[in-house]
Amino acid sequence: MQRRLCMPWPKLPGLADIPRPFPPFGEQLRDHRTLVGLSIEEVSQSVGITPTALREIEGGTRIAPSEKIAKELAVLLKLTGDQWEMFIDAAEWESGVVGRFLGKRSGAKPSRPPLLAAILVFMIADIRGYSRFTEENGDKAAAHLTTRFAEISQSLIEQWGGQLVEVRGDEVLCVFASAQQAVKAASALQQRCAVESMANSDLPLAIGVGLDVGEAVEVEGGYRGAVINRAARLCSLAGAGEVLVSTGVAYLAPQLDGISFVARGQEQLKGFSAPTPILLAALVETSLVSDSEAVDSEAVDTEAVDPGDPDA
Repeated sequence: MQRRLCMPWPKLPGLADIPRPFPPFGEQLRDHRTLVGLSIEEVSQSVGITPTALREIEGGTRIAPSEKIAKELAVLLKLTGDQWEMFIDAAEWESGVVGRFLGKRSGAKPSRPPLLAAILVFMIADIRGYSRFTEENGDKAAAHLTTRFAEISQSLIEQWGGQLVEVRGDEVLCVFASAQQAVKAASALQQRCAVESMANSDLPLAIGVGLDVGEAVEVEGGYRGAVINRAARLCSLAGAGEVLVSTGVAYLAPQLDGISFVARGQEQLKGFSAPTPILLAALVETSLVSDSEAVDSEAVDTEAVDPGDPDA
């Protein structure tokens, strides 16, 4: 089954200044959310958007999400009758009429430029042991864990030139135009999550990451393609702390400072007819690994510098 990635809706200025036939979507959302006693984190976790985006919608600096997400919100907020219709109508009007209107205004630009390339790198990461953590610690703790993971992911992915395009519970889906930036972002994400876990035992952010590169077909609201499915399969194979990549990703990023690619054999991935060669993107610890140990026939080696610097 192919995964559909929903691109982020635009964050635009001047939304409150436009006359409208309905109360602002964000205002309705805030009022209904407060009435049912749900926090921003609880709502964002339920519908798969970041708390930051939800705050911006409620604050009127970001237009309403897609109709699909608006309906999920309406169900969560227990809206019926006229309240339901006004809520959905406001979402449709803002995402359609307002989006087109603001797009024509000088100075009104999307918060992130669209990725126009047909060949893209997709990264999928999720939290290992999430189901057990939820069972042992409850939904509130799980929501806190996934919210923090989404916040860390969004910050790092944007820092490395990518886009966090969807959050699904304990999973994030990201897209990059550069294989090198994608691998660096994945390694930096692993490092950051490890630091968070060490600093706070209540946030066990042990994650696995999978990356693949290929042609994705742009459809309304996102992308579709086998490349996305393969990235998901690689993510499912990755152990805690691991970044698994396809040969295509390694080929496009052969010389990365502080990172080497180590062959992990081939796997018959579900949904693919031929076995897929897999490589591990491993950080090179120069203080622990000698030059002779770092160079072998199964690795593409690099000079060692801090992979946490996006300008490297």
